[in-house]
Amino acid sequence: MSYSNQHFHIDKIQTLKDLEEIIDKLRILSANEKSDGVISIIEKAIEKSCRLKHSIATIKLYELRIKQLFGNRNTVSSISKTLQDMKNLSIKMNYTEGLILCYSIEWGFEKFIGNQTKSKEAILKAMELLKSSNNLDIYTYNVTRYSYAIEIWLEDYDFKSCEIFEECVSYFIKVGNYKGLFHSLGYLSIIYLHMQKRNKAIKIAQKILSIKLDLEILPKDLQVIAYYFLGVSFKLQCSLSKAKTFFLKVKQIFEQNKMIKSTYYIPTLSHLLVITALQGNLDTSHKEIAQIEKLLEIDVLRSNLTKFNENQIKHTFNLTKFYIYSRTAVYEKIKDQKLISIILKDCKLYYSDFVMLSEFMLVADINSKNLRQMLLINNYSINRIKHIVRFKLEKQKSLSKIGKEQKIQNCIAILKNRIKTGMNTYIEHVYVDLLIANQLFSSKRYAEISPLLKKYQKRLHKIDVLEMRIFMEAFIQVGAFKSGDPLGPALQYMAIKKCRLYGFSRLENTLLKYLQLQQEQITRTM
Repeated sequence: MSYSNQHFHIDKIQTLKDLEEIIDKLRILSANEKSDGVISIIEKAIEKSCRLKHSIATIKLYELRIKQLFGNRNTVSSISKTLQDMKNLSIKMNYTEGLILCYSIEWGFEKFIGNQTKSKEAILKAMELLKSSNNLDIYTYNVTRYSYAIEIWLEDYDFKSCEIFEECVSYFIKVGNYKGLFHSLGYLSIIYLHMQKRNKAIKIAQKILSIKLDLEILPKDLQVIAYYFLGVSFKLQCSLSKAKTFFLKVKQIFEQNKMIKSTYYIPTLSHLLVITALQGNLDTSHKEIAQIEKLLEIDVLRSNLTKFNENQIKHTFNLTKFYIYSRTAVYEKIKDQKLISIILKDCKLYYSDFVMLSEFMLVADINSKNLRQMLLINNYSINRIKHIVRFKLEKQKSLSKIGKEQKIQNCIAILKNRIKTGMNTYIEHVYVDLLIANQLFSSKRYAEISPLLKKYQKRLHKIDVLEMRIFMEAFIQVGAFKSGDPLGPALQYMAIKKCRLYGFSRLENTLLKYLQLQQEQITRTM
């Protein structure tokens, strides 16, 4: 069903009251659907408001025109002109509510074209006017606070945004603004995860899923938003298979309905790229990087991305490239120093996948000075892996200053004493326990390996990261062999065969080294 099929009967409007009633309906229509049909209705309404000399109505309709044009760099000049007309008319009418809407629009516009400073100034002006005004229209109040919540979350990770989004959800449900609703629910699911409120985040995902039947009668772009944020939510929980299901739904909607110009198209492909690499399809993910990079060269597709989103995608590409390259035994760090430098700089600004960022910190040639600088950064992605950074710093210490056994003990202590919260995912625990097992093996504390990893033996299917699952399978057998299971080496060799199958040659060499050490010990005891 298309909302634009509703009959607005603009031609029959005779009074200002009739026009105001039409504007209330148009606000919901334009929020839920972008189309030529909607723009046509808005333009007719603007023409009627000018004829009736209702300047306040014209200001409100200008806002809707801008929101229909927003999201494409080809419309920047048109938006700029309409915004200026809207602002001039608001000043002339001394219409505070109009100015609040102007600054709220200006916030999104300046952010889109990359002027973050001007963007922030605009939303702060809007909020300042909002706080000093009485009897504001409920629409203006909520859409302005909604914009403010997005700003303080994306730029400052301010948890105050949570309360605002929760209020907005109630408003959006009441008026039927599904686009605002799904965006708010999506942000809330991510914020709850950051606040270590995993249960609330899961409930948000369940809430979106519970209205699945309603989604089917909504425009496809609204279904995209719902499925996209479900994918993001599950990906943040490292539930890659579930995340992939929803991202594939989004991709299918895009490509079946020729919606590749959507703001969410390339970000969706970017998320799928990461999942593909982590699930072991390295050749496929390498080809996908090249394909998406070509898409980024197409102006009509790039024009739908904010500069921040474009840079976020490029950072994701770079991390994924490093992950793919570093899986091989012949990987030479020196050849990728430029790539390493770019990732090192960008991981301070953009979101990074936990596994890929952890692997980058461990494998890349990063000096102690840069690692110590990482410990001073306060962002979500880096905070999650600071124990990995400390572990790497300890590994870099010279053996002349500290004995081998003491260094191993210190490394184990750093990993065991990491800050643990309800926010930690299953994958994070797996990753750390494998690092500890590795250190125990180096220290010949074989008896401690099996008790550490035994809890994962019947839950290997939950490890969505393929290389990590293979490593865990092998290390469980290392521990089992050292605890008296004679089948250990044979089962380890099966893990090595999987490494060859998927191209994890660096892990293959590591496992072969472990197997060789065990064979040597067997020979010595015979």
